[in-house]
Parts: sequence; C-alpha cells; structure tokens
Amino acid sequence: MTQTERLIRYLSSGRSITPAAARREFGMRRLSARVNELRNEGFCIYTNRTNRGVSYRMGRPSRAIVSQAYKAAGSKPFNG
Repeated sequence: MTQTERLIRYLSSGRSITPAAARREFGMRRLSARVNELRNEGFCIYTNRTNRGVSYRMGRPSRAIVSQAYKAAGSKPFNG
C-alpha cells in the first residue's frame, strides 16, 4: 500500500492529521503535496489552521463549495 493510499484510509476513518503526524505515521515529508493530489482526484479535504500549524481532515463538501466548483467550471463540471 502506498503512502497516499494509507493517507486516504487514515483520513476516511474520520481522523485529522498534521504534517508532523504524517511524517511519524507514514514517513511522508510533503503532506500538503499529497493533499493537493488527493483534492485534484476529487477528495474533499479541509485545511484547519490554528496558531500551532495546520491539520487536514476529509469531509463532505458544503453547498458553498459545490457552488464554487460549478462556477469555476463554467456551470459545466461534467462536460469534458
């Protein structure tokens, strides 16, 4: 199983992860790059920023996010 597959499984379980935890758990040095790859594949991953850093969690997209995706795609997100 790849690091990315392990990350998907981890986030799908409802847990959030920080870059330090990703390094410790999976040996992953660039968590933000993996998160961006997953987002590009259609996974809804939220970034939570605090004064201590960032963490990522998987979730369901809100109506606002879906609306913005439609607008960005010119209201044709499923037309190649």
